[in-house]
Amino acid sequence: MGDEFFAGKAGPAVTSAAAAAAANAASAGRGANPLPGIPPQMPFEPFDMNDAHPMKVPVPSDGRGKKGGGRGGGGRTPHRKAAPQPPPPPSFQQAEWDASAFQQAIPPAYGIPAAAGMAYPPAPAAGMAAPYPVPCPPMPGPMQMYGMTGMMPFMYPPIAYPHMPSSSPPQPPEKTKKTGKNQQNAQSAPTGKEGKKRRGKAKSKEPSTPEANPDCSDELLSVRNAQSNGLKAKLSFQEVLPHLLEFAQDQHGSRFLQGKLDEASPEERQEAFAVICADDASPDAVSLAKDVSGNFVVQKLFDIGTQEQKKKLAERLQPEVASLSKDNYGCRVVQKAIGAVSKDLQVMLASSLQSNVTECITNMHGNHVVQKCIEQMPPDSVSFIIHAVQADTAALASHIYGCRVIQRLLEHCASGQLTEMLDRILSNIEVLSKNQFGNYVVQHMLEHGRVQDKERIIDVVKAKILDFAMDKHSSNVVEKCFEASTIGEHAKELEGKRAQLVDAVLGQPGDVNSPLCEMMTHRYGNYVVQRLMEYSRGTERERIYRTLSALPIDFKSHQHGMHIMNALQKDFKEFNQDVSLG
Repeated sequence: MGDEFFAGKAGPAVTSAAAAAAANAASAGRGANPLPGIPPQMPFEPFDMNDAHPMKVPVPSDGRGKKGGGRGGGGRTPHRKAAPQPPPPPSFQQAEWDASAFQQAIPPAYGIPAAAGMAYPPAPAAGMAAPYPVPCPPMPGPMQMYGMTGMMPFMYPPIAYPHMPSSSPPQPPEKTKKTGKNQQNAQSAPTGKEGKKRRGKAKSKEPSTPEANPDCSDELLSVRNAQSNGLKAKLSFQEVLPHLLEFAQDQHGSRFLQGKLDEASPEERQEAFAVICADDASPDAVSLAKDVSGNFVVQKLFDIGTQEQKKKLAERLQPEVASLSKDNYGCRVVQKAIGAVSKDLQVMLASSLQSNVTECITNMHGNHVVQKCIEQMPPDSVSFIIHAVQADTAALASHIYGCRVIQRLLEHCASGQLTEMLDRILSNIEVLSKNQFGNYVVQHMLEHGRVQDKERIIDVVKAKILDFAMDKHSSNVVEKCFEASTIGEHAKELEGKRAQLVDAVLGQPGDVNSPLCEMMTHRYGNYVVQRLMEYSRGTERERIYRTLSALPIDFKSHQHGMHIMNALQKDFKEFNQDVSLG
């Protein structure tokens, strides 16, 4: 009957006596009252689970209601849909409940009648923190309370069950006195003044000690401790010398060693050179030059050393100059060496680059070494660089790093040395002018090239003035043409070419389809017009003013055209006329 009752298939409601008899019979099969001294079990009154309410006590049905009163509660209470209940915890889903494990009587503190064969844990002792509640395990036999439809599961304190691993109940987080937060949060997140960001250097009341390194010498450790606390270590150069290589490869040690080298006597500096340049030095000068901290020490030696000391150090580096030039830190050492040694030592260092100079030119680090060679070495000593560029001028001129090397050659080498390179550039003016890197090479030719080179560039630009002026990159070349022909080195020789370029921009008087009108409303072309106005001279200014003033309002009110008209009002005041947008 118990199964039919909980499945909702029982007919009329049973009496309380029948229910009690069923409960006792079920308990007898498992051993009723296994614990001595436990009072007899109270009879269990059956009721309708659908009518259970958290604020109402279920009333047993008398069977006199409507048909089917066993499910409808005698028709006295409106039918309610059972609320969905969560599934019982996995730890309580056992095939058989071992009631023999609970041998304690019900303490009076709880005041709850004991179920058949069930005992509850004792109440917490005085002074103990209340543990977290957990769901009560199901009652043995068919009258299991946990999971009944419409009823809330009763909560009891935790207890170590035989089928569960033994563990102490979780304790609530401890409260801190200052913040009221648990200790874990207080340790992980700073609060108060400690949690605020500081603009300046943080002041430490107690010296902080860096993490100990078992391979670190006591001298280096003292330097780390001092510098991490904003202090200066009190060590003499002689105390540092036995650990010089160790200091050079450490961030704090390298900084300390550089300061000591500045203050060192000539004898002490010689000792430092002897340690780094020794044949059995480990690491040697090349390894230090590639080190993130050691490269600064090697650079310092080139700053403070004598010519003989620099020569010895340069000789140690010379076989590896090519690899050093392509290294992030080594390239800085090579540049420092080229700028610090004599001309013959420069040639010696650069000789290592001759076999793979093109690779260095296109390298993000090596190109700086090649540029330094062009800037510091005599022009006749960089012929190997010129020959490498002449072999593939157009490709290198369009390269992000190669264009820089060509610009340095134009700045520091005579035109006679660069004849072949210049001719190759002139044969590719239009292509290079529209390239994001090549346009800088063409602009450099307008600034540092020969007169015939500049005339050739202006002729090419003039023939396709609109095409050049409306391109993002070549518009810079057009602007440079006006500058070079007005205030450049060969401005006087370029007066005729400049007049032709101005005519090409202005077009015929009154022509609304002239290149000027199209340029002033273009996102790039309007800059060309502004540069034309800036470098205009003599009668050109009045001609520009008349042409712009006669344009229709559509041109003057355009987004880019307004910049032109504002510049006209500001820079052409001598004509005393209204050039307002209207």
